[in-house]
Amino acid sequence: MSMTMKSKKHSFFILMNASLGLLTCFVYLYTWVAFSFMESMWSWEPLLSLVGSLTLFILWNVYMLRNERNRYWAQAVFSYLGSIAIFAYFLT
Repeated sequence: MSMTMKSKKHSFFILMNASLGLLTCFVYLYTWVAFSFMESMWSWEPLLSLVGSLTLFILWNVYMLRNERNRYWAQAVFSYLGSIAIFAYFLT
């Protein structure tokens, strides 16, 4: 039987997903600058780092949400993509 997530665990869960979103941005930009600067941002190295970051996000949430309700997946995706959107907004 699924139960609701406790407050401390829920806060940690949201903050960790937001942190993973920011980490995704920094890793993607770092690999683009380090390996493919002055080329397209859609070259292999940055895309591989993006796939790796998304895999880390999925594995983290599978681990955290294995005994929880499915509604927490929406919160995970929103906090992850929200932190990426905020990063992109302040980057421009």
